[in-house]
Amino acid sequence: MYHRISPTGASATARYRVTPESFEEQLKYLRDAGFYSIKLDDWYTAMETKSPLPGRAVLITFDDGYLDFLTYAWPLLKHYGFSAIVFVVTDEIGEFNRWDNVYGEQIPLLGWNDIRLLYTEGVEFGSHSASHPYLTALSTAEIVREGTRSRAILLRELGAPIKAFAYPHGAEDEVVQHLIGACGYIYGLSCRWGLSTYNDSPLALPRLEVFGSDNLQNFITKLDIHSNEE
Repeated sequence: MYHRISPTGASATARYRVTPESFEEQLKYLRDAGFYSIKLDDWYTAMETKSPLPGRAVLITFDDGYLDFLTYAWPLLKHYGFSAIVFVVTDEIGEFNRWDNVYGEQIPLLGWNDIRLLYTEGVEFGSHSASHPYLTALSTAEIVREGTRSRAILLRELGAPIKAFAYPHGAEDEVVQHLIGACGYIYGLSCRWGLSTYNDSPLALPRLEVFGSDNLQNFITKLDIHSNEE
C-alpha cells in the first residue's frame, strides 16, 4: 500500500511519501526475490478454491491517485515488470487533495486523460470514494452515495467494470463493508495490517503500508515477518 512516490513534499506528510530512489530499491528487491504482480481477481479465485498461487505473488496498490504516480511510479513499475491498481477520488479528478487541507499542501491529482492513458497501458483503477470522507461517520444513504457515485463515474469514463474500493482513511466496519458490497464492489481494501489469507472477507482485505521512513531493510523485514507467520 502506497500513497505518493515523489522526491519532495511537506514534512507533515512525509509518512505518505516514498522517494523514487527508495521505491526503485523496493521494486528491484521484489523482482530479484522472485515476486510477481497479480490482480485482485487472481487472489479471489485462489481464495474461493483454496488453491495457493505459485511463487511469490504481490499486489501493489496506490491510494488517492496523485499525479506523481504517472511521473515517478509508473515508469519504475514498468521497468521492473510490475503492475498496480490505483484508487482515485472521483469528485477530485484533475484537482488536488482537498481532504488534506489541514496539512497546507495542495498536491495535484491525476486527470482523466492521465487515467485513460495509464489504463490503456495496463494500470487498474478502483474507487477511493467520491469525496474521501470517513465512511464510518456517515449515514447509510451517504455511504451508498459515495460508493455508487464514484463507481458510476469510473464506469462511464473507463468503460470497464469497477470491482474494487479502498476505504478512505481506513475507516470501515462491517456495516460499511456490507454497504460497499451492495454498491456492486467485490473487493474492499482496508488499512488493516497484514498479508491476506483464505479466511479474509473480500470486502476487508488487509494490506502492508510502506512508509516514507522505511529503508530497504525495513521493507524486507515487513515482508519477511508476515511471510514467516503464514
